[in-house]
Amino acid sequence: MKENDICFLNYIPTFMRKIAAFIACLFLVCSVSAQTSGSVKGKLIDSLNKQSLKDASVTILDARDSTLEVFTLAKEDGTFSLQNIPFGDMILEVKFQGYEPFTKKISFSKTNFAVNLGTIYLRTAANDLGNVTVTESVVRMKKDTMEISASAFKTKPNAVAEDLLKKIPGMEVSKDGSIKSQGEAVQRVLVDGKRFFGDDPKMATRNLPPDVIDKIQVFDDLSDQSKFSGFDDGNRVKTINITTKKDKKKGMFGKAVAGIGTDGTYDESFNFTRINGDRQLTFQGQANNVNKQNFTQNNIGGGRGGFGGGGGFGGGGFGGGGASSGITTTLAGGLNYRDVWSPKIDAYGSYFYNAPSVNTESNSNTENILRSDTSTYNNVVSSSVSRNENHRFNFNIEDRIDSNNSLIFRPNFTIQSSNPTSTSSTVTTGGKNNAPIYKSESRSSGYNSGYNINGTNLQLRHRFAKRGRTISLDLGFSASNTNGDGKNYSVNSFTRPFVRTDTINQFYVDSSRSTSFSPTVSYTEPVGKNQMIELRYSFNYNNSNTVNRTYSFDNASQKFSKFDSLFSNSYDYTATSNTASLSYRIQQTKYNLNIGTGLQFIDLTSNNTTKNVLVKRNFTNLTPNLNFTYNFTRTKSLRIFYNGRTGQPSTMQLQPVKTTSDSINFQIGNPDLKPQFTNSMRILFNSFDPFTQRLIFATVNATIISNDIVSSITQNLNGGRTSTYVNLGGTYNLSGYFMYGFPIKNPKSNLNLQTNINYNRSRSLLNNVLNATQSTTLRQTIKWTTNLKNNFDMNLSTYFEYNPIRNSLSANQNTNYTIQGMAADFTLYSNNGWILASDFDYSHFGNRPAGYNTTVFLITPSIAKQFLKNKAGE
Repeated sequence: MKENDICFLNYIPTFMRKIAAFIACLFLVCSVSAQTSGSVKGKLIDSLNKQSLKDASVTILDARDSTLEVFTLAKEDGTFSLQNIPFGDMILEVKFQGYEPFTKKISFSKTNFAVNLGTIYLRTAANDLGNVTVTESVVRMKKDTMEISASAFKTKPNAVAEDLLKKIPGMEVSKDGSIKSQGEAVQRVLVDGKRFFGDDPKMATRNLPPDVIDKIQVFDDLSDQSKFSGFDDGNRVKTINITTKKDKKKGMFGKAVAGIGTDGTYDESFNFTRINGDRQLTFQGQANNVNKQNFTQNNIGGGRGGFGGGGGFGGGGFGGGGASSGITTTLAGGLNYRDVWSPKIDAYGSYFYNAPSVNTESNSNTENILRSDTSTYNNVVSSSVSRNENHRFNFNIEDRIDSNNSLIFRPNFTIQSSNPTSTSSTVTTGGKNNAPIYKSESRSSGYNSGYNINGTNLQLRHRFAKRGRTISLDLGFSASNTNGDGKNYSVNSFTRPFVRTDTINQFYVDSSRSTSFSPTVSYTEPVGKNQMIELRYSFNYNNSNTVNRTYSFDNASQKFSKFDSLFSNSYDYTATSNTASLSYRIQQTKYNLNIGTGLQFIDLTSNNTTKNVLVKRNFTNLTPNLNFTYNFTRTKSLRIFYNGRTGQPSTMQLQPVKTTSDSINFQIGNPDLKPQFTNSMRILFNSFDPFTQRLIFATVNATIISNDIVSSITQNLNGGRTSTYVNLGGTYNLSGYFMYGFPIKNPKSNLNLQTNINYNRSRSLLNNVLNATQSTTLRQTIKWTTNLKNNFDMNLSTYFEYNPIRNSLSANQNTNYTIQGMAADFTLYSNNGWILASDFDYSHFGNRPAGYNTTVFLITPSIAKQFLKNKAGE
């Protein structure tokens, strides 16, 4: 079947017009300000050694009441420039630690609005002559980058970079090592601007020692193409860049840990780094059975899991506890390499191996809402063991061929195998007496292996003689191949619509192959002063082939020889897209505007070879985007981002065939699905006061989805369900984050106040009745971290979270659960090497159903003794 769906003009939200009006107002404000304000510039030099004074503070104060008007910091060469100074009598004040203050009265008017002070020579303070110590700010704002001086935060002995991050304002580090900055998940951690063990943040944060770190930089990293062209394509990644100290650029450093505990537990790890100028080698390894992984587990997929029973639509749910990952035994190690092969070629890459074994046991209870007054209940007790083996290869070559041409090549390759086994017991009950409806006892085992070439990328870039004119080619390639087989066995007992027992005894063979190729050509052209346009064309080809064959056991032949079409599902899927876009950018001193749109044509073909069903669809989409930045000062800015994007239905969602994995839950695709369209907007504000070191971050996010692809579930009498997919509107998410941080002089420490607000509204169909779920999270966090110079370190945090959840189908199941938590850690270390430390964690879950209002209290004390030269042993 074929169908054309034009789905773009209806999806442009009205608030884009409001954005345009807001930007126009800002332009007007800038224009008016330029006509009624003055400016001053100059250069700051040391009067003795004639060196420039970077980061000296320059302020303009109103002469009448000393009100702060504008502020800046001197640049690398000592120059400074202040704009938008109101007319009238002002006082210019220059301060730099170790130097005498400089002040000068200036009268700004229409006849004296541009003042050039030339070179200003600062004299060292008389009481500091001969021993001048200059310290820089703890936090600096460089446009959209927050830079933190690592030396300003004291950490305990033998700490890692993660311990340093916990002390930084606006930074959150969870128990599993995941990081949030300014309320957003950090997806990439760089070391000296280069990737470290690929894109795995934990490899740097859980292995690098703080004493090699000079600066921590936090920013939204652009794609390589955006950095080159200057046009933001919306592919931003929250990134931390760790810069190392200059005196650590040559030599060796490392750490080794070996420990044993009760019940046969052990924990061993090492990391060793050798640096000689631009060449760096890092070796890392670990082995333990205490659920400790200094890396992120990546799976390439493939294979089937065991049976599940009677999954349903949850009503009045609650969270906060998190799912357990089981008991993990880890064996891992790797090598990271970085070097400069020539003045024009940088090379860096890594190899990493890990072989985790995970044992998991779980007990879950789920309520499935049939009607507002009728429910069934599932209890599932399961256990599983999964043994995996993974090899990851990453490499990067950056060749600056000449001043006008450059090349970047990034191959990535993963090999993985997995051997999972599981057992489960399921009971579904319902009715007036809550009698059993369905029971299942099952077990499964399997093996799968494969490779994944993911995100391999080649970029060729050229600059023309005319400034701003560029052309670039970006070639992306991905491929994967997995193969697996296994066995599933289950005994299923039903009481509805009549009493019966089914036995499933199967052997399956799976394979999956996929290939994607995505070239992009971009051309930029200047069209005026500080203005450019970009023309971009992208082609994307994606093909996948999945084969799932299942064979039932034949009692006569005692072999798995009966092909079972209900449990088998093989298909080919091909998607191609052509996208042409036009963008415009204007960049001024105070603001930067990037606006554009693209037209996208998509063709989808899905062929189910098991059921012999062919589905063809084509769509036309619009992809608008807008990025606006306004810099009030060097330390205060506002950023606005908007983009519209489409989400295509998958082949499983489109195919009108009935499939199952457990004979009780069934899935059917919908060939009439339309692509969903997502409008996303982000507003970010940051302000930093270099004098008081007070820091403010505020973020607002809004997402609205039109034609959202959602589940339509029909609950069966036997406790199972049949699921299909439909398009519904009315899905949106609103979230906000506010952080206020400031230092405390006595005791020397930092206090951070964080507020998180999240509201989510989703819709689905249950037994053909619309259900709207609304969930809200309100969270307030107070965090106090010390930076004491004595032998004591302490960090405290506490939070309260309120979570109201509403379901339109089951108002009696609405909840308002709460979570309260507190965490503390302290370290006391003596001059003779003794270290006493303890971690304390407390959490309480309230306003939940009986039996789920739990309190968790955990304290982990430790004592250690340092020995060897320079306390190298512990």
